[in-house]
Amino acid sequence: MLRRINLLALCLLTLSLTIVTKAQTLRDAADSRGLHIGAAVNMTPFRNEPVYTQTLGREFNMLVAENAMKFDALHPAQNTYNFTDADALVAFAEANNMVVRGHNLVWHSQIPGWLTGGNFTRDQVIAIMRDHIMTVVGRYRGRIAVWDVVNEAINDSNGQLRAESFWLQKIGPEYVAMAFQFAHEADPNAILYYNDYSAEGSGTKSDGVFSLVSGLVNQGVPINGVGWQMHQVNPFRIQQAHRTNAQRLGALGLEVSITEMDVRISLPTTPQELDEQALAYRDVVEFCLSQPNVKTLVTWGFSDKYSWIPGFFNGFGDALIFDANYQPKPAYTAMLSALGGGTGPPPAPTGLVATAGNAQVQLSWNASTGATGYNVKRSTTSGGPYTTVATVTGTSFTNTGLTNGTTYFYVVSATNSNGESANSSQAPATPMAANFTLSANPSSLTINRGASGTSAIAITRSGGFTGGVTLGASGLPSGVTASFSPASTTGTSSVLTLAASGAATVGPATVTVTGTGGGLTRTTAISLTVNDSGGGTGGVTITPAINANGPWFNEEAIRLNNTGTITSLSITIVIQRTTGVGFSGQYNTVGGQILQSNTVVAATITYQFSLATGQTLGSGTNRLFAAQMSGAGTIHPTTGDTYTVTYTTGGVSFTQTGHF
Repeated sequence: MLRRINLLALCLLTLSLTIVTKAQTLRDAADSRGLHIGAAVNMTPFRNEPVYTQTLGREFNMLVAENAMKFDALHPAQNTYNFTDADALVAFAEANNMVVRGHNLVWHSQIPGWLTGGNFTRDQVIAIMRDHIMTVVGRYRGRIAVWDVVNEAINDSNGQLRAESFWLQKIGPEYVAMAFQFAHEADPNAILYYNDYSAEGSGTKSDGVFSLVSGLVNQGVPINGVGWQMHQVNPFRIQQAHRTNAQRLGALGLEVSITEMDVRISLPTTPQELDEQALAYRDVVEFCLSQPNVKTLVTWGFSDKYSWIPGFFNGFGDALIFDANYQPKPAYTAMLSALGGGTGPPPAPTGLVATAGNAQVQLSWNASTGATGYNVKRSTTSGGPYTTVATVTGTSFTNTGLTNGTTYFYVVSATNSNGESANSSQAPATPMAANFTLSANPSSLTINRGASGTSAIAITRSGGFTGGVTLGASGLPSGVTASFSPASTTGTSSVLTLAASGAATVGPATVTVTGTGGGLTRTTAISLTVNDSGGGTGGVTITPAINANGPWFNEEAIRLNNTGTITSLSITIVIQRTTGVGFSGQYNTVGGQILQSNTVVAATITYQFSLATGQTLGSGTNRLFAAQMSGAGTIHPTTGDTYTVTYTTGGVSFTQTGHF
């Protein structure tokens, strides 16, 4: 009997030790998985807020200077170095058994004025760069384990070396290899990285980075890894392209580190957006653990109180894993869970979509990490109370037997052995009989005699309507013809082309687009204006072009050819802000004669190009006016994006419109 009691006591002791030692901080959990988990450090709270340094030392096993180790901070004058802040960071790291990542040695930004304005020769610039690297890396030899040697050298749009870089202009492309050679000479044991943004997945930028580093490897340049900054827009998820990219870098013998992660949210932030953000951070932790050459994850700061995001991205914030009061957010909990620390129910499901049909509603949602089941709940009152109508193991459910015309409100919760999550955000749906509607974009077209214009006809289906829709147009002025592509469809769109002959009736008209199908007839109207062209389009050809259409970067452009002199010109490109789409840039190939501006609102981004007062454009070809957008992992549909080109040539004004 005594032996049985002792055995039971031993089991209970073992269990209690397991509970006590289960990791409760990111640092402990990361240490147990062999992962470096780090954060960039802002010197103001580092020196003035004890809670900041307490959180830093408790939660992270690596730190990186946000600005204190950049060229302008360390080297403010040609013969002067200032190591005050850098020394303080390294001392803190050593006192708290943390690894230091040095950031950065050579970058096109934050270069002191004495260097950029010094009119130095190529040899002098090389000597200055070598002295800087030897001095900085040499000072921390054996104390800073990893260096971002070259930062952001690749152009976003073409994958080539960034042309505006001071280092490229003064030294040439070999500056990159030189920087790595100098750093290796200063500390042969340091791990040396190339670091960049928007190069994590697939596309021109990541291919450009791969080409650069593979060339360095082939030349025998001492490079050990590639840093992915991972500045993302919520919602974000790891894709196969990220794994493929990490694997091809691994095949070169290179490490990959996540070096500056944050996931910015469009303000004000909702609980659903915080849950989506948590999935992004969890994804990246799991990615690091699953890829043999990825062993570091650094966030660019850790408290929303000191994030760089609000100052650089208007209307965005809440990008980090602790809130402004240093309280852990769902993203923190998701990271800890992914590392094997902590316990609890799964996060609430995100992305709930309710699609109404005929007497039914189809529901779908995103999987919650760690969930084994989902409770589907319904109410006829917004905000509940809700009644559970189904428990399922998948991420979709069809609720049948409903009353057409009644609005139902749905939420979903996730469950596992640890309990049930909070409810998802609510999604309403109103079942109805089969139906469809038509809409036109643009709904106003101006064309000249001898020219044509297009409008995208959207077919919005509801109530489970899936039948074919046949399209036609009426109310056409004499000499104007209409064609649809396709003329009959079971899909959701068609393109209408209105073409005016050289003798078409000029003036305004209302064109009625009619769709018939399933015993239903629906219409939409387009305001059409036919102008007297004075000779077609005045010798101006406008061609819309989609130069890039990927999940992370898009470029839509207008190509302009003109045979005569243009005395006034206005080009407006309107981009629909689908999920994750944001302004990235705009450019034209004409030059300073063109004034550029842009306007970003919730639904659209408008890019404006105009010929400056008093300027003219002589005859020319392939003049490009481009609108650039960033993405968040989903390919942007371009059919809703439109352009309007208004110009004067030969004393006659013209307008051409269309969509991409």
